[in-house]
Amino acid sequence: LFCHAIKLDDKDISVEQPIFCRFMGQNFDCNNIESREILEKVMDKDCDNIDTHISIIANALVNKTYEKVSILKQINYFIIKDNPHTDDYDVFDKVKKAFGLYQD
Repeated sequence: LFCHAIKLDDKDISVEQPIFCRFMGQNFDCNNIESREILEKVMDKDCDNIDTHISIIANALVNKTYEKVSILKQINYFIIKDNPHTDDYDVFDKVKKAFGLYQD
């Protein structure tokens, strides 16, 4: 999801990489080398169906509100660092809704 948020506006990967690596280290015990490899591999791939990824993550995080909010905070940070666009927030809203944190 983070890679998609980075890719969405062709953000500068060298600027986003430290943020991504820090998050991966804090939440998934990945070191910087592993995190960089993940980021580079995903950035090189064509973006397939983001809805599938959102669904998988939402299912994995059932009853884990703290983790869901943490992910949303990170996605939001990637979005607001640059000039936010409607497409950015469409992804954010999709994730928020899939996580069951969406209120009308």
